[in-house]
Amino acid sequence: MAARMERHSPTVKSGECPGGSIPLYGRAGTAAIDTGAEMGSDHVPDWFWEVLEATRPRLSALELWLGSQPREILEAFALAYESAADSLADFSEGVSVDGDVWSEDSTEDLCMWVVGQGCGLWNSVIAGEVRLEEVAQMYLGRARLLPDCVVPWDEDVSDPEHKGYQSPWAIVQGVYRTRFAEELHERLGVPEEVVRSGG
Repeated sequence: MAARMERHSPTVKSGECPGGSIPLYGRAGTAAIDTGAEMGSDHVPDWFWEVLEATRPRLSALELWLGSQPREILEAFALAYESAADSLADFSEGVSVDGDVWSEDSTEDLCMWVVGQGCGLWNSVIAGEVRLEEVAQMYLGRARLLPDCVVPWDEDVSDPEHKGYQSPWAIVQGVYRTRFAEELHERLGVPEEVVRSGG
């Protein structure tokens, strides 16, 4: 007899990160993902952060998890990622780093990278504890990562077709393309240059 699937729809608000055990999702998992969970500048679903934390630092583990999920979950993951990044900055305003204002694309890449580092760093920026300009120094490798427990992602992928999609943001695009023979960025309206660069 199959276990009953429960709805899992809590969201993370500014100032909070999910804690406790990491539920498994999917056919053999203990919880279903609520793909209708509210998104916005101060709401990112718990399950999104839990997946990032459970698979870190192995990009191949995230790749495997995404490869086992239905289309709707991959789409929800991509939307949650994008929503979390959008909440960090207005990309068009850029971010000032060492006296230079970064382009919209570079600022978006930075924000995608912040999200890929997990809820702790993302929340520190959202809460104003760390400025995006300071985070840019981490992104450039000039400062140590905060919080100290963050372990950078490796770039190993299992499927050779996913080479070039080697970040937590981009891997969902590669997995979606491989599994469904469609471009996720086209389905969601995300420019392709963002897909390849972020994470």
